[in-house]
Formats: sequence, C-alpha cells, structure tokens
Amino acid sequence: MGSSYLRKITCHSERSRAACTFFFGTLLSFSAVKAQPFVDIINTSFQSLKTTYQNDSVLKKNRTDNIYLNLTVPIKLDSFNTVIVRFYGEQLTSQVTEYDPSWYSNTSEGVVKSALLPIGFQHETKSHKWKFLALAMPKISGQFNPVSDKEFQMGGYGMATWVKNNHFKVKFGLFYNREFFGNFFIPVFGVDWVISPRLQIYGTLPNNFRLEYACVDKFLYAGLGFKSYTRSYHIYSESPLDTAHYYVRHNEMQVKAFVDLYIKKKFVLFGEFGRTIGYSPTLYFSGTKDKVPSPGVYSGLKDAFFFNVGLAYRIRFDFQ
Repeated sequence: MGSSYLRKITCHSERSRAACTFFFGTLLSFSAVKAQPFVDIINTSFQSLKTTYQNDSVLKKNRTDNIYLNLTVPIKLDSFNTVIVRFYGEQLTSQVTEYDPSWYSNTSEGVVKSALLPIGFQHETKSHKWKFLALAMPKISGQFNPVSDKEFQMGGYGMATWVKNNHFKVKFGLFYNREFFGNFFIPVFGVDWVISPRLQIYGTLPNNFRLEYACVDKFLYAGLGFKSYTRSYHIYSESPLDTAHYYVRHNEMQVKAFVDLYIKKKFVLFGEFGRTIGYSPTLYFSGTKDKVPSPGVYSGLKDAFFFNVGLAYRIRFDFQ
C-alpha cells in the first residue's frame, strides 16, 4: 500500500423583542445541560501541534491541525422540558513534514472530517432537584470523499444531575458510540462547585473538567483544564490495487491552561496551551484492532505541546 492513502442579535420590533426574550429564556433553562456555567451558541477554534514520530527511521516530524465548529440550539417546550439540537464539526489535518527521501518522494498528508448532530431532550423535576438529559448522536466520520454509509456511526448520551443548590451540582451518566473499532462505552461523573465568587470547578470526567478563576469579573477568566476525547474515522485506500478499508483511531488527552477574554458581554476570545498525554492518531485495518504496519502519517507520535485559539458567542449564566 503506497503513501497515496495518507491524505479535515439585536431586537428592534416588539415581535423581535419577544422572540429574543423567549430565546434567552430558553438558554437560561438550558444551563443545566452544560457541564459549565455557560453555553456557547456558536464557537469555532483552531488547534495545532508539532511533534516527532516514535519510530523515526523513516518519518521524522509531524504537524497536526484541528479546526472545530460547534452550534447549540435549545428549544424550550415549557418550564420543565427542553429539546436540544446541536451540531459539531471537525477537520483533522496531519502532515509528515520531515522524512527519509529515499523512502518518500513527497510530503504525505492525511485529512479526515466528522459531523455530529446530537438531538435530545432534557426534563427537570418540579422540585428542581433533579434534571435528566438524553441525546441521540448520529455521526459521519471519515474522508467525505465521497460521503458513504461506511462513514456512519450512531451513539447516545444520558446524564442525571442532582442539584443541591445553585452552588453545588453532581452529575452522572453514560456515553456510547459505535466506533469503527467496536462498541465504546464511557461512564461519566462530574461536580459543578462554586467554591467562592471567583473560583469554581465544573465538568464531567473523564472527558472535560476545569478549574476556573475570575481574574477580572465579567472580563478575564483563567484556569486549568483536562480533556479526553476518543474518536475514529473511516479511511479508503486511494490505490486502485488496494481494495481494503481502514480506520484511524484518535486518542486525545490533554492537560492545559486556558484564558477567556470577554471582548463584549457575549463575545469571547479564548486561548489554551497545554501538553498531550498518549496522543497518537493510528491507522488500523477495518473491522479489526490490528495496526497497519507500514510507516505512514498515522503512525505512533510522541507527546507534544499544543495551542488552541478560538472565538465564541457565549451566554454566561453567572452574568445574569
């Protein structure tokens, strides 16, 4: 198999004011869905890292860039029930930037993409002590060249939240996705705790957790975070002599520092800098857990530092 397979509101009228009031009221009711004191209506970001290969006899250096886009639309049915529609898109571009020219004639590049459309329902009990969330999560993940049913995945997410008061919440649930390497289940657990007016922790483990400090109230926030995210992408061979299919498994764990700058009340510039743990997009034969042995862009990588920058339209519930 050759290297060719290795290539990611303003409100004026009374009617519009009423629509805005309903929309932002819906967002406030949606706050319990998020494992954080805010919801991003839309955000986009760019993440990049440079590293080297674990086996550097042929492939020397790698650059991996991620582009993300998130959109959230909560639809309030009544005081206790909300429909949630989200969209999540990602493009992952990996490049071999230094290699043994006797083996490679040019730089190899891999581009994979995913589009996820979680649709679900949240119910809050009349006592306001419990909230329940269920999401169906259809996903397309692969090269999109062309999009096919082989790139389809189906997943789901369920979470229960116990609310002691406005300063302390406990969450637990289960995530599932039918990845290309098999059924993937993750139990989740989290605590949202406002320790002081400036300091709080929030999130769910093992996927995303933060310690946040308000350096300048309603303007500058900073802290430490952890992220863990596993996904897989279907890969076609571009060689006409190779009819096999493959998939890339991408395990991404991060420890990082972050800064959120509110340039307007709802517009946020954010940045992150951190270190990967066990970072290595790896190519496997489809339907198996066998790695493809030949060197390629999706071979073992060493951990590295990364940065991530982005922009969000964000509603913070502690700004209200």
